[in-house]
Amino acid sequence: MLALITKLVLSTWLLASAFLLAQTAASTWNVLVVASLFAAVAFLTLALPGRPGFRWWGAALAAWLLVSTMLVPQASLGTVIHDVVMAMLLATSTFFLPASWATHWKQEHAPAHR
Repeated sequence: MLALITKLVLSTWLLASAFLLAQTAASTWNVLVVASLFAAVAFLTLALPGRPGFRWWGAALAAWLLVSTMLVPQASLGTVIHDVVMAMLLATSTFFLPASWATHWKQEHAPAHR
């Protein structure tokens, strides 16, 4: 539950930052889409706990935010730094926050029993 709350807090802040920080139109839409999809992935991860593949979607969104920060024109250096830090936080929350991470890892890599 802590993982979901943290991901939702990060997503909410990312959504708010699209309006609170100096952003270009393209970067605003990019941040809005990434934040919305990341929140949806967080809910899907909770709703379907046996599907560890959703972590990869969260990681892909974090990677896209990092790459797009460099590709999409930005309004200020502060916005670039903010988006890079947010991408790192999203990636960290995706892979290292869930308490059941070790359980998922064991399930994904467990040898097949005969």
